[in-house]
Amino acid sequence: VAVTDTAGKLIASTTLDFDAMGPTATVGDMVAAINAGLAGKASASFAGGRLTLSATMPGTGIAIGQDPATPAQRAGIGLSQVFGMNDLIRSDGLTIPSGFAASDPHGFAAGGTAQLMLRDGAGRLLAQHTLAPVAGGTFGDLLSSLNASPLGQFGQVALDATGRMRFTANPNVAGASLSIPGDSTDRAGTGRSFTMIAGLTGGASVLQSGEIRPDIQGNSGRLPLALLDTRAAPGGIALGTTDRTGAAGYADAHGKLLDLGVAGTVSVEHLAAHVLGGAGSSAALATARLTEATARRDDAVNRRDSFSGVNIDEELSQMVVLQNSYSAAARVISTVTAMYDTLLDMVR
Repeated sequence: VAVTDTAGKLIASTTLDFDAMGPTATVGDMVAAINAGLAGKASASFAGGRLTLSATMPGTGIAIGQDPATPAQRAGIGLSQVFGMNDLIRSDGLTIPSGFAASDPHGFAAGGTAQLMLRDGAGRLLAQHTLAPVAGGTFGDLLSSLNASPLGQFGQVALDATGRMRFTANPNVAGASLSIPGDSTDRAGTGRSFTMIAGLTGGASVLQSGEIRPDIQGNSGRLPLALLDTRAAPGGIALGTTDRTGAAGYADAHGKLLDLGVAGTVSVEHLAAHVLGGAGSSAALATARLTEATARRDDAVNRRDSFSGVNIDEELSQMVVLQNSYSAAARVISTVTAMYDTLLDMVR
């Protein structure tokens, strides 16, 4: 973790050796090590599940780099990514694995519950269970509770190498899957529920919303392209202003597979092609449906007009007939009048 000025000159740095901290080290120990190592040139804090690093001197900023030989990783994820320090797109969601082990404390307070339902491939309910974490327990305790519940009759829940919980159904109910319709748990006040941390359902890997960091969206020149030189000494150049080696990382990330747990793996390249292809297919389908609907509408209008419309020629001919009939009737009346007058004259 380094502090540099606007020219990329190293002001202060510290190396976090998690092996030296020991297996019982906490996030608090890491924060203390950062603050001690940077000696007031920057400050670190951790609250509400968020790690905050801030440079204290004007015109300086924070840079984080992994040791090329022994990078610090949790479940295969680097320190910056675990704490979201290098996110270009930010969200309140969670897509990376937790990295928890069975012996780690689960951190859920008493009172919260999670409803789990197991259904077969046809959607029929096989079993259900309400998980009620006991304060002070471990993830191993949660696994024991799940496997001892009615769910355990149809399969087993276990932690994989990345800290995600995986349900393996018995052969006689192959294709069965878990869902969590309700969850009121909260890990250590962070707003992260059992559903989000366990990763038992595909919905746990879905971001409801996301946005590009406002500072980078407003100025693309702030997008970092240089890589931190972890060998630089104070006063030396740690971030070269002409260094563009970091650009290769963006290109590599385009095709790198992302592990989304139950939802599978996907690359940004494949996801973009899928989204754009889906949009194109949807647009073509919408156009075809519009054409079909327009044809049906026009046919309906024609049918309506042919049933209720007025034929001008036919109406004119009917009017001529009516006029002729009126003229004939008038002549008959005139004749009758003349005959009547004649009769009257004869009587006189």
